Amino acid sequence: MTTSAKHTHSIHVDAPVEKVFEYIEVPGNIVAAMNAMPGEGELVLGEVDQKPDGEVADYRMTFRELGMHMHTTMTREEYMPNERITDHSSLGVDHMFSVAPEDTGTKLTYAWDATKLMRMIDATLFHTDKHIGEALQHVKKEVEALP
Repeated sequence: MTTSAKHTHSIHVDAPVEKVFEYIEVPGNIVAAMNAMPGEGELVLGEVDQKPDGEVADYRMTFRELGMHMHTTMTREEYMPNERITDHSSLGVDHMFSVAPEDTGTKLTYAWDATKLMRMIDATLFHTDKHIGEALQHVKKEVEALP
């Protein structure tokens, strides 16, 4: 993207990189984390398409915003096991999750990148920059509770 604005937030998770990555690579877990953010509408996971090797190719989500039913398709544009995932929304937003070893666990970083227009829409309707901490806290809690 040539004209973009990026939000980046990180959190420490007391779990190995592999366990954190296994959690975030599942679309249903990403949707659950995003639902932990305050907002008007709940995201609902739709169909998930997978490649022959089982890797996610894309997935659909629906939600309500300002009384309207909205749909988006998330295309998994980058998949680097135990390093990084980038999902591109048909609404024009890139969602990037990365993991890296840190002290006794993993540093999980979420970055959101979009055009200036989408940043203005986000600032008005979604407030991702203010609420992504709740989503990361949800992931931390869920991963740390895994056996």
